[in-house]
Amino acid sequence: MSRSFSTASPIALEKPEPEYGFPQVPCGTDTADSYLVQTNNPFHRTMSVHTNHRLLVIDDTRAIHEDFRKILCPAPEPMDEASAEFFGGPAPVSTQPDFAIDSAFQGEEGVAMLSSALDEGRPYAVAFVDVRMPPGIDGIQTVEQLWQLCPELQVVICTAYSDYSWQEMIDRLGQRDQLLILKKPFASVEALQLACALCEKWKLTQEANDRLAETERVVEERTRELRAEMVQRQEAEAHLLRAQRLESIGTLASGIAHDLNNMLSPILMSVGVLRAILAEDAQELASMIETSAERAAEVVKQVLTFARGAQGERLPLAPKHLIREIEKIVAETFPRAIQVQRNIASDLSLIEGDSTQLHQVLLNLCVNARDAMPDGGILRIEADDFDVDEQYASTTPGARVGRYVRLRVSDTGSGIPKHLLEKIFDPFFTTKPLGKGTGLGLSTVIGIVKSHQGFLDVQSQPGNGTTFEIFLPTALAGAPAVAHQQEKASPIGHGELILIVDDESVIRKVTQSMLAQNGYRTLVASDGAEALTLFANQTEHVAAVVTDVMMPLVDGVALCRALRVMDPEVRIIAATGCGEENRLQELRSLNIGRVLGKPFTAGSLLTALEETLTLPHGSFSLSTTHPASL
Repeated sequence: MSRSFSTASPIALEKPEPEYGFPQVPCGTDTADSYLVQTNNPFHRTMSVHTNHRLLVIDDTRAIHEDFRKILCPAPEPMDEASAEFFGGPAPVSTQPDFAIDSAFQGEEGVAMLSSALDEGRPYAVAFVDVRMPPGIDGIQTVEQLWQLCPELQVVICTAYSDYSWQEMIDRLGQRDQLLILKKPFASVEALQLACALCEKWKLTQEANDRLAETERVVEERTRELRAEMVQRQEAEAHLLRAQRLESIGTLASGIAHDLNNMLSPILMSVGVLRAILAEDAQELASMIETSAERAAEVVKQVLTFARGAQGERLPLAPKHLIREIEKIVAETFPRAIQVQRNIASDLSLIEGDSTQLHQVLLNLCVNARDAMPDGGILRIEADDFDVDEQYASTTPGARVGRYVRLRVSDTGSGIPKHLLEKIFDPFFTTKPLGKGTGLGLSTVIGIVKSHQGFLDVQSQPGNGTTFEIFLPTALAGAPAVAHQQEKASPIGHGELILIVDDESVIRKVTQSMLAQNGYRTLVASDGAEALTLFANQTEHVAAVVTDVMMPLVDGVALCRALRVMDPEVRIIAATGCGEENRLQELRSLNIGRVLGKPFTAGSLLTALEETLTLPHGSFSLSTTHPASL
């Protein structure tokens, strides 16, 4: 087995220089003093860290060892030194390397000396090996064992007999560039040239190995960097694809919301008309239709809220009213095996937000808690004030220093595995069975919370339930809370004439029938142009105009603008299935009395009509009504 050694550490040790100005190397020693790193010899000053002039001579003839020392470690010429001293000139400088020669007289001894040299980190560069060395192993066996310890060792086989042919040596040792043959007797210059050339080859080989190792290190480091860059790029591409997907969802949601809401509007308004004419045993069927339509409307609204981040109307609210409403819904609709607990701080602060959206946040969390407890459990809803300091803000994503109202919804259900916690807020991600969830509940929750300048935290352990904490900024001191409105009967008209404008014939018919049933007279128009003609003929008699916003040719905004020109005091209610911000801004600039979000119920339209007809001329109240808020 080969032995390894460090080529980065200096091989040679400094030796004190003689007084005559150049180093002398005592040949034949086995000590570290045989090595030199820095001398005044010009040859030595160019040595690299891999310069190695250590030689191992393995021969059973002592005279051979003496010959190598005479050739490779010549003594200074006394006449040269005397001449320099007598004439005062410099002594001749030797350009021959300073070799350090160690001697072994048997193959086993040479192998042992190489092993010790490797252990000390002072390898030999070249080995001169005789072939015949009785009684021990011969030179070929010796070389085989030397290369097992140090494959880099340069070997010169010295032989006076033809014990092995060249082909036999190749068959035994293999075709290697570290092997040379020196025929005995050899000339001094042959041994010197081989020693110099092979030591230089050793140095170049080690430097090449170092460059290769450095190249491999650089390649490995760069490979790691490229892999990291690739991971970052893949993550960036994933984020970009997700952003593009969300943008596509928003475009798709805006495109279909109008059509879906137009389909749901006549269903919801028809329920109120049908209840008045249906028998008692059919009332439950009407309620089921209304509940299903409202659920479908809620899904459409969730898609719009998620995809476009609807802002809604921000008003000071008392969270306790929201919690009590949710508690009532849970008590009426959730399984009796689920026990509801409520804990609201007595001095709870007000928050500023959209009641419909925050109602949706709490309802979504409660529904998720219900689904996590199919066999029953405890649903706990809590609220208190919470001060976020710098330390808490620095360790909680999305948190900012300030005072918040903390809404906590917790359950004792199945919990959420740790590897899914980061995915639960992704759109359309759900762990529920097919048909049991849309995957939009929590994505809608986090979208609404962020739009209210709040943040969210979740803790969960499989088998130990889940806790969601919603942090919403408190309202400014002194802000009055919006009064909690109790449900009341829908108002009726007193014969007022209402102009209905919508490009959907089903909506026109249902709206006309519902208003007629509740004490109003009606005119209907299928587009903006027809509406302008009817209004021009009945300007003094039309009490209010109910118009769709998105219509072909003359849309609702253009119609409202034309109506304001014809009668600046005309009362207008606009209905839209998308609620695009730019259109709402235009309606706001036209001082439209009320904006209804499709689909709306008969009760919401009747309430909007009553409020609009009783508003003083010139008043403006832009709000969006949705079935979930009733």
